[in-house]
Amino acid sequence: MVLICSKCEARLQLDEAKTPSGPFTVRCPKCQTSVNVPGTAVSGEAAISEAANWSETSPALNRLPFERPATAPRFSTGAEEAETTTTSQGATTGLNELTKLLADAIRQSEARTGAGRGRTRPAWDRRKVLVCASPAYREVIARPLADNDYEVFVAENMAQGLGRMREERMDVVVLDANFDPLEQGVAFITREVRLLRPSERRRLFFVYLTSGVRTMDLHAAFLQNVNLVVNPSDVEQLPEALDISLRHYNELYRDFSCALDISPI
Repeated sequence: MVLICSKCEARLQLDEAKTPSGPFTVRCPKCQTSVNVPGTAVSGEAAISEAANWSETSPALNRLPFERPATAPRFSTGAEEAETTTTSQGATTGLNELTKLLADAIRQSEARTGAGRGRTRPAWDRRKVLVCASPAYREVIARPLADNDYEVFVAENMAQGLGRMREERMDVVVLDANFDPLEQGVAFITREVRLLRPSERRRLFFVYLTSGVRTMDLHAAFLQNVNLVVNPSDVEQLPEALDISLRHYNELYRDFSCALDISPI
């Protein structure tokens, strides 16, 4: 502990291990002035009050220990929103969970019976699409895909995109070159895709929306390490381009899917 004399400004070095816990007085050896030192100990009530105030203002303590990470919400069209207003939130959540259980059961049943030999995708199993785009293209991309019977999730930032990809498997990821530049959204989403195992990467169709390329250019897609490139000027034709590209992709892996007894993307 270092004290400074208020009169001569001399520095006094004290051993904290030997100082009392309560207030005490030290005489300056240079000018003989008394220097009052407040107590270092804090009363029990003051300590409890300070800890309570700190816990109220500390976001780290307010955060739940097992808080669910942010995920991209499901995109809803106008008709779906009107239908949702007539149903309670709890019933909708229960129905979604029941649908997932039924879908998993049907997948397992098809795998055992040999019905799903990789030739056709069941009509009830809608493709899941994650849209990671800038605000200018979110609605333009999501609404046509939802109208074409895709289950669309729209990420507003990098955290929502990563959260959705880690929570459940996506069939298609659409990434805009200008997605969340402040948090380096393109770099983190691309890194998440590249970290997938080969078996998982083959089950993901990666679409990159960027300028300076020709839509559906296979060479540009190869250079970008994606499955499909789309020029922003052709974004309205994305559903048609995606359907054609997915058809060619599934045809390429048709024998592979049959050997693994899995349905196409």
